[in-house]
Amino acid sequence: MGYSHAAKLGSVDVLKLTIVIAALFLPAAALAQTAAGPYVSGEIGAGLLDGSLRSVQGTTKIGVDDGPSGAVAVGWRFGDGLRAELQEGDQSNSVTSIFTRRLDGNLHPLGGPGGALTSYSMMANVLYDVPKRYFVGPLQPYVGIGAGYGWLDLSGAGGAGAGVFHLPQNNTYTGPDRVNFGAGAAFAYQLIVGASLPIKSLPGLKLTAEYRFLGTARADVPVSRVATGGDTVNGVLPSAYTHNGFILADNVLAVGLRYNFGSR
Repeated sequence: MGYSHAAKLGSVDVLKLTIVIAALFLPAAALAQTAAGPYVSGEIGAGLLDGSLRSVQGTTKIGVDDGPSGAVAVGWRFGDGLRAELQEGDQSNSVTSIFTRRLDGNLHPLGGPGGALTSYSMMANVLYDVPKRYFVGPLQPYVGIGAGYGWLDLSGAGGAGAGVFHLPQNNTYTGPDRVNFGAGAAFAYQLIVGASLPIKSLPGLKLTAEYRFLGTARADVPVSRVATGGDTVNGVLPSAYTHNGFILADNVLAVGLRYNFGSR
């Protein structure tokens, strides 16, 4: 598949990890106060894909539900309001329907669709905390941009259909088949708008709420079709393999925690 995503953190685990890390370092936070320094953050939320994922060729439409998302980051804050961080995120959206193009040129549903779209991202973000002189109240707005790599994993998605297989010597086979998808990766980017709220009883710890738009360039996802009618050609089930190009456009709403080391 080209990418093995091991030891993924669940959304609840992300939040627990952030709280544990903050608790471990709270005593050290009282020793000094600096404008610059490292931080860690974690968030949980929901990923909204507007109902469907379409191939750029127009041959496939995959319906998905909204799904849970999570992310963790480590970063450095500078004295002028800028922050830089590395962020890892994941998300899962259940597949509700799959439509593929048939010989008549129209999209038709596959029978028994199932599986999930699982997306992963590794991003380098640059953010800016708006100076307090520009707003009133405890909330501190921030904005940011990011770039990196995204993975679209549809390896558990598929359904039953019917198609035509082109065989050697200009022969064809028509019958029921099973369609299964794989995984692909592409350049990813994101835009971030959010706000943080200091927790006075826990110096250095802040609640965060943000919106992220995460998009990717075209990710080529392999697609396999294998005949299921029981007939074989030269002892082998007819099959075909191709690729669908998908472009992710994801809207993420999330809440979380950020802990600034060296703050009091």
